[in-house]
Amino acid sequence: MSARVRAAVIIAFLALAFHEVSAQGWPKVRGPFSLADRVMNTTTVAMSRGGLYDLRVKTQQLYTPTIPVVSYDASALPSMRLDMDFFSYTLGAGLYEDASALLFAQDLFAPSDSLDYMRGLLSYDIHDFQRAADNFTRIPESSSFRPQAQSFLDVWSSTPTIRDKSPILAAAISAVIPGAGKIYAGDLRSGISTLLIVGALGAMTAQSAHKLGWNDWRTISLSSILGIFYIGNIYGSAITVSVVKNTYQDAQKATLLFGLHTSLHQF
Repeated sequence: MSARVRAAVIIAFLALAFHEVSAQGWPKVRGPFSLADRVMNTTTVAMSRGGLYDLRVKTQQLYTPTIPVVSYDASALPSMRLDMDFFSYTLGAGLYEDASALLFAQDLFAPSDSLDYMRGLLSYDIHDFQRAADNFTRIPESSSFRPQAQSFLDVWSSTPTIRDKSPILAAAISAVIPGAGKIYAGDLRSGISTLLIVGALGAMTAQSAHKLGWNDWRTISLSSILGIFYIGNIYGSAITVSVVKNTYQDAQKATLLFGLHTSLHQF
């Protein structure tokens, strides 16, 4: 195995070893290759006002993890009537587990539009928007809860669907043209900054090799830096696919969260 092939294998292994993804699917900066990709994503070009990564930071701070909503056996719970004021209090006080245990208990309450609405409202408050949509959809047109439910459904149905893109294809494209994978993923600013940085490092390395030779320490230093940024560009492009998808999904959630909270809680 040649020295260049061994070096490529080591670099690829280190890139995987230093890469880490958080529970929310957001990449963490860790190690030289992640740091190189972060540098390319935080240049003036990438971080211009209103950029994708600005939105990512803001929307990450809006959410708490969704609690699991399960159906309980009503035989283990006292029989009770659906008291809207009580459940309104539990949601306002953040007692989501208690509200879930009662609202999603099997056969504890008779089917009704008020039950569907409170289940939908609980799901909305814990950011389980798909479950909220399912419950709000079951509310009949004649119900007094339908206008509030419809306001959610209108916004929910108007949010654009996000077409899944391939991280492998993004990485392959960036291996040929640095930054192209990020542009393919939908992050134009970071793609441009990555192309400029890797291109500049490549030009500097080529010029140094031409004037000083490949064995000169300055050429070796430049080529090493270029290698780090080049590998960071490749797997950073693959990561950007999930970053872009999660960012736009969080932006949609923010629209639902802030735009409808007051109206949904008025009943």
